[in-house]
Amino acid sequence: MRIPRKDWERVIEKGCDIANATESDGDPMYAVHVEAMMALLDELEAKYGPQSRILATRADYMESLPERRALYERALDLAKKAHDVEEIEEIMDSINQLGQEERAERDASPNGGPGKPLGDSGAVEGPPSVS
Repeated sequence: MRIPRKDWERVIEKGCDIANATESDGDPMYAVHVEAMMALLDELEAKYGPQSRILATRADYMESLPERRALYERALDLAKKAHDVEEIEEIMDSINQLGQEERAERDASPNGGPGKPLGDSGAVEGPPSVS
């Protein structure tokens, strides 16, 4: 059973609350809004059962990259079973973005120093040549 628009609009509103609270500034409301989002998603899942939109939205707000990946993969499986092409595309976009975050985290230096370069720029070390 699909989630009615009226109920999903509550998720959209809560997403706006989260977006307006800035995590980087240490806004205490960010965590409050994320917690409220998770409670809302729990409520909708209890009412409508497992849904790809619910799982993918939950994943959007998870801090752990492995947990996010697992939720996106479960959401993708549900979207494929429902033949929901639009949802499949959205989840695939989220998975691709997550892959970029995972690569950036993997390439970051563990001691806070410079990370590994993202690609071969073709530059060589040493002073610039003088012509």
